[in-house]
Amino acid sequence: MMNKEIRWLKPNGNMNQVLLSSIISFCRLASANGYKAFTTKKTNLIFALTLFFSLSLIPLNAQFNKNEYVEIISAGSLESTTPGIQELIGDVKLKQGSMYLSCDKAVINEKTNDFTATGHVYMNKKDSVRTYSNVMEYLGLTKQTIFSGNVKLVSDKTTLETDKLTYENNGDARYENSANITQENTKIFSKRGTYHTSKHMISFRENVVVKAEEFYITSNALDYDTKTKITYFIGPTNIISKNGKIYCEAGYFDNNKGESVFKKNAVVRDKTMILKADSIYRNTKKEVSHAYRNVHATDTVDNVTITGDHGIFYEKSGKSIITENALLQQMIDGDTLFLHADTLRAVNDEKKKEKKIYAYHGVRFLKDDLKGICDSLTYFPSDSLIKLFKDPVLWMDKSQISGQYIEILIYDNKIHELRIKKNGFIISQNGKNAFDQIKGRDMTGYFSDGKMKKMKVMGNGETVYFAKEKDSSYTGVNKAECSNLMIHFKDNQVSKIKFYQKPDALFIPIDQIDLEKLKLKDFMWRIEEKPKDVADLLK
Repeated sequence: MMNKEIRWLKPNGNMNQVLLSSIISFCRLASANGYKAFTTKKTNLIFALTLFFSLSLIPLNAQFNKNEYVEIISAGSLESTTPGIQELIGDVKLKQGSMYLSCDKAVINEKTNDFTATGHVYMNKKDSVRTYSNVMEYLGLTKQTIFSGNVKLVSDKTTLETDKLTYENNGDARYENSANITQENTKIFSKRGTYHTSKHMISFRENVVVKAEEFYITSNALDYDTKTKITYFIGPTNIISKNGKIYCEAGYFDNNKGESVFKKNAVVRDKTMILKADSIYRNTKKEVSHAYRNVHATDTVDNVTITGDHGIFYEKSGKSIITENALLQQMIDGDTLFLHADTLRAVNDEKKKEKKIYAYHGVRFLKDDLKGICDSLTYFPSDSLIKLFKDPVLWMDKSQISGQYIEILIYDNKIHELRIKKNGFIISQNGKNAFDQIKGRDMTGYFSDGKMKKMKVMGNGETVYFAKEKDSSYTGVNKAECSNLMIHFKDNQVSKIKFYQKPDALFIPIDQIDLEKLKLKDFMWRIEEKPKDVADLLK
């Protein structure tokens, strides 16, 4: 039995040289470049993903001082029952410089230059990184160091646990049998992981799970660059937080800049919106996001979807802007309203607790029974109110409606009222050059089941409509002027007119009609401007 007093192994003599070189080979893998714990005041994605790296575990590229002796603090015995094999048995404790190793048994193979430590293996460097395992092996042929059996690495507040951890000769460290990494309230799990020291990159693979107070991440693959502090999403990834959910199949997060990019089927969800795009850029510091190509932004409260090729979203204010083939969609009257403009802008009105949608420049819209154009438009989804500005024109069935300003009130997803302000003009074609006409200062149309039932004209009322027999043959034209009047419709055609004051009326027999003279002042038939379909909106 060996005396448990301190003894020194000097680098001379055959047995001692082999023992020393083997231990040095092992310790060279474990000694190092130093360890620096990663700390932050706020838990974030990069913080969680850095945990594995921040361990730095056992730096692999260090140069060991071969002139520094290995100190055997204690060992029950030193045995050599097999030629070329030396064994330290019982309460083995070794120290060299700042590196400390203890185990139940240490075996040194002179021929293979292998070193094996078994039973309660414990290794410590500078009281910073503590390593526990059942077995530690250094393989001289492959220059690998392998920890196996209940492997546990502890540094500061960070812990890594796995069944097997392998350090390659090229400096890479890997586990393949699952590992759990814990740092305070943050946990990382993956089936496989590799630290590529030359690239300063860690790769988490298969069933990757990151749990923190502020988020929960699942992914097939994540990479983290220890130099740039950038996390790369490599495959389908889900990020869940109290504010919403994010899905992507590629992208990255830059911790230093607070920037992230989500690509390939990217989807961002919050309480009121679902955002999809080919690529979504997000700046957490500025609280702004940009979406590019195939942008789909859906308001889940008002059931409004806006598409385009570029979108800007301001998280704090809730304002969003979509351009480049911008198109709004909403169900009205059982079918979809499509609205296009050069720019679509959505704004939250905090005072009124409502959202406003602004469309400007080149506005064009359509649904089955309603089509229109104007320069700009304001839409209040909560009130179902659409306001059209600057030369608005509507087409409903055979009628063309125009004015300086028009409002469309929608109730129960159906058109309820149509309000025309200043220079209202309604034209309905009855033949090639024959047009029914209604004109007035202000006009209000009332609808039932999506069809106009009556029209109230207030101020400067004028009408021209073709009178018909029961067989639908024309008998002549009724032309009247009256300040205020009410026009009733049946099947979208004039059926009756009620005059509130004595009208100035004239009936013109069919054989005396001059169609050109029947056209009221400011008459303009603009049927060629009428949108035909969704593709026509985007031209």
